[in-house]
Amino acid sequence: MTDTTAPRYPEQGGFVSPDAVPELLPPGLAPEAATLLFVHAHPDDESIATGAAMARYAGLGARVELLTMTRGEMGEVIGAEHAAQDVRNPERADGGDALARIRERELEAACRELGVAGRRFARRAAAPGFFRDSGMSWDARGAAAPDPAARPDCLTRAPLREAADAVVEVLEELRPDVVVTYDADGGYGHPDHRRTHEAVMAALERAAPEARPRLVWGEEGEADPADERVQAVVRGDAARKRSAMAAHATQVRVGEGTSFALSNDVEQRLSGVEAYRLLARRADAGGPAGEERGVGPAAAGVTGVVLGLLLGFIGTMYHASILYLTGWFVPWGAVLAVLMVLAGTLWAAHHTRRTWATALPGVVAFCTVGLFVFARTDAFLVVPSTRAAIGVAGIVWTLGILAATALGVGIAGRRSMLRHPG
Repeated sequence: MTDTTAPRYPEQGGFVSPDAVPELLPPGLAPEAATLLFVHAHPDDESIATGAAMARYAGLGARVELLTMTRGEMGEVIGAEHAAQDVRNPERADGGDALARIRERELEAACRELGVAGRRFARRAAAPGFFRDSGMSWDARGAAAPDPAARPDCLTRAPLREAADAVVEVLEELRPDVVVTYDADGGYGHPDHRRTHEAVMAALERAAPEARPRLVWGEEGEADPADERVQAVVRGDAARKRSAMAAHATQVRVGEGTSFALSNDVEQRLSGVEAYRLLARRADAGGPAGEERGVGPAAAGVTGVVLGLLLGFIGTMYHASILYLTGWFVPWGAVLAVLMVLAGTLWAAHHTRRTWATALPGVVAFCTVGLFVFARTDAFLVVPSTRAAIGVAGIVWTLGILAATALGVGIAGRRSMLRHPG
């Protein structure tokens, strides 16, 4: 890691939303029955970024597990004892392997302080069998930036699929209830932190359904009061966090009171208050305690039926609008009507948060069109046929309802797992 200007770090717990929830666990899940997997980029990140939460849940009886993506080979070193292993030492020729062994011992000590049940480094199928620390630099604005000298076998230069597979392996082994990692900005922007976030999010799609966590949280970096995602603010064990940070002696200098610094000597506040943003949830997770829930089943049913009737009627009225051109035609009304069904399906998903209620508007709309097709034999409103343009429009409208409903349910299911709207 190479400094070029004064670095900037976000303040942990500096912003607390009025609607913040106090827990990382789903409602109804007791800590002693929960498994939480924390996924970090380097040894020391677990203590600095999430140590208070890890210690808190371990103290409550939860099983706290840790996956570390790299061994921290590119770290700058504090103190003279291991100065030869500093990435800034031009005579260091082992690529950081000796420093990695030191940092692994520090990580083991820190995990004891935090009460971590199990820890592991990410395994890579390709040689050398692990992901090397990518290092970083500071740009002219004091923001973290990639290290131009990053090695070819480092985390950020490995295919995302390989990093995601390493996370999938652990998800399928542990089947955690909750996963905690970084938000998309990586906390303060470290390239390995960003890549770890990307790997976790990609792993959620690749893992077996039964291995996907109920909730996925990201450490909040630079707070944005306009962020509509659910925020969790954990008031954890600051004393154990402090002890764990102190165990990383080559990387962290813990000062008096509530301050600490890394090798660049930029003072930061050591806080037992940690803020997280909800990155993802499984469709059946129900969200964290305190989150706004969907409507009840009766209201969801009424909403779906009324919306479906409106979509079926309005779409039928519009579907016959056709643009005739020389030798061909465009059934734009039917296409517009189908898009209305898709929009209605997604709205129902957001409003009700129930799979069956998401599909209900499309089902009702399809039945409504069926009535228009068969109810009157003397004046058909919808005529599915290939013999005329109006018949083709009828086919597009009728079958399009089913396609739009299926697509909407699929999109809603994925968004409820991977991009919870808050």
